[in-house]
Amino acid sequence: MGHIQLMSAALANQIAAGEVVVRPASCVKELIENSLDAGARAIQVHLREGGIAEIVVIDDGQGMDEQDAALAFRRHATSKVYEPRDLVRIRTLGFRGEALASIAAVARVRLTTRAVGAETAVRVAVDGGEMGPLEKVGAPVGTRIEVRDLFYNTPARLKYLRTVQTEQARSVEVVQQAALSRADVAFSCQTEHHILFQTPGNGDVRAVLAALYGVGEAKQMLDVHAASNDYRVYGVIGRPTQARSSRGYAHLFVNGRPIRHPGIHQAVVQGYQNRLMVGKHPMYALYIEMDPSLVDVNVHPHKAEVRFSEEPDVTRLVSQAVATALDGTLLAATVRTRQPQVTSVQPLALDWRGARDAQAAPARSSQTPVQSEKAVREGLTEVYRPNESASKSGFPGQAKDQVGDPLAHEEPGADVTNPHETIRDERPTEWSLRPIGQALGMYILADDGESLYIIDQHAAHERVLYEDFLQKLRDRGVFAMPLLAPLELTLPPVAFERAMEVQQELANMGLTYEPFGAQQVVVRAVPDIWQGLDVQRLAVEVFDDLKALQGDGVIERMRLSVATRACKAAIKANWTLSQPEMEALCRSLVKCQDPFHCPHGRPIFVRMTNGELERAFRRIV
Repeated sequence: MGHIQLMSAALANQIAAGEVVVRPASCVKELIENSLDAGARAIQVHLREGGIAEIVVIDDGQGMDEQDAALAFRRHATSKVYEPRDLVRIRTLGFRGEALASIAAVARVRLTTRAVGAETAVRVAVDGGEMGPLEKVGAPVGTRIEVRDLFYNTPARLKYLRTVQTEQARSVEVVQQAALSRADVAFSCQTEHHILFQTPGNGDVRAVLAALYGVGEAKQMLDVHAASNDYRVYGVIGRPTQARSSRGYAHLFVNGRPIRHPGIHQAVVQGYQNRLMVGKHPMYALYIEMDPSLVDVNVHPHKAEVRFSEEPDVTRLVSQAVATALDGTLLAATVRTRQPQVTSVQPLALDWRGARDAQAAPARSSQTPVQSEKAVREGLTEVYRPNESASKSGFPGQAKDQVGDPLAHEEPGADVTNPHETIRDERPTEWSLRPIGQALGMYILADDGESLYIIDQHAAHERVLYEDFLQKLRDRGVFAMPLLAPLELTLPPVAFERAMEVQQELANMGLTYEPFGAQQVVVRAVPDIWQGLDVQRLAVEVFDDLKALQGDGVIERMRLSVATRACKAAIKANWTLSQPEMEALCRSLVKCQDPFHCPHGRPIFVRMTNGELERAFRRIV
């Protein structure tokens, strides 16, 4: 007897499901695409237990008759592709004819649908790929699909799903992308607890952005328009002040299909030129339209990526469109008229009225509460205490094979085979810096008996504060500072779900908040290391960071996020420092685990050895 035999239909469907359905978000994506292809003008998505227990998608599209309902769960059954040449001019979202069959193979599915003009609706249940009888029922025109107990018959795949919160966040992201891709369709996304967001379906992408990120953010964004013979680019981009710490606010659509494309994202970044801070990503919703024959949408199993026939032409047009929008706008920051009031004696008082719109105004006015120069000076000698955890020999955390002065640089045409001497291998056991004076209001000149150092006082102070605050967080030495008036913030759906997931961890770091309706949190206390700073902006930035925090090391990265925000209290340029203040700063800097870089990666000092100075003054040849 031969060894080769045909698979059963059920087994073939389960294997095919592995390519289409990998998590609840995959089901949500496929079902929404079918609804949009059916001409729906309103789509409701209901999630229970993140979509693992149940996903319900309801639309008002054209619906199906009995014959179509019976065929819909057959593999390779489709109403969108009829012949091979259709594959090079695809205009629909779903087209492979495997979605419903694959979902039904690993879940319990019930379909209720009524075609336009039909007197009754049709209902059919499919359990693990086994279809039950069709029955006639009463229902409005359109389709309702219920997917329950995903992966109930494939436990090996069920155990690899993440937490309910994570799976829900990914499903919500899919709905969010769909809502942005079709602003003319009204979307509603809700869980078993509350409605996460609703869009009006009026065709205005700003209305969708307002529903997702708040009215303030949507109002600030800039329109983008550009066209060539083959391509059209349009949409909105955020101002440089709206840039975020993650790429989760960047949305790209090609012929209405949400995609990821590193080349296009980089083109957008290039369009901003030097307006973005290091580590920040632009916020945008951009739409590219072209003849379907110029783009291949079937290069990725989940249709999340595409391949352009002439990618340089597309990226060039996108970059030019972004640059034109920014060049033609007076990029003045929005200034709030009411500011939080801070005192060093009483708990922090914060006026949070209009906080939703204020999220989008990160730039400070002259009245924004920043730690005063006097306050910083009074605490200088206390803040700059030696870090006992730092090693007293060598450079802790620096590899022996890391060579080269971190601030060394070569002039054009310089001989790179003769770099500056490295400080990392030469640090003495008791390294100390003796400040000589201050230059240009920004730099401290110091020496250690062998070399001359030019120290960026702001970067050095940031590093000292950062390591001090980080150690406090690890030692639970940071306390919650109550706000006299709570701060109400509206968060994007994914950020809101992540905030609820790590609520206790952030409370341990001094940031105390609680849910307040759909997508809103009320912040009642902030870390005391933020006192004197713009706590509203810092809280928003920390919540933004949550979108990218997944996997191992989340708690440590949250600490880094909170501590980095505290560095805004560092001394600034043009602050004249006294000799004792410079000595205190230098003492603390040499005790840092990394005295080379500020928390943002910038260099802290430039070093010139005695030998280099002698050569510069022709004392030696």
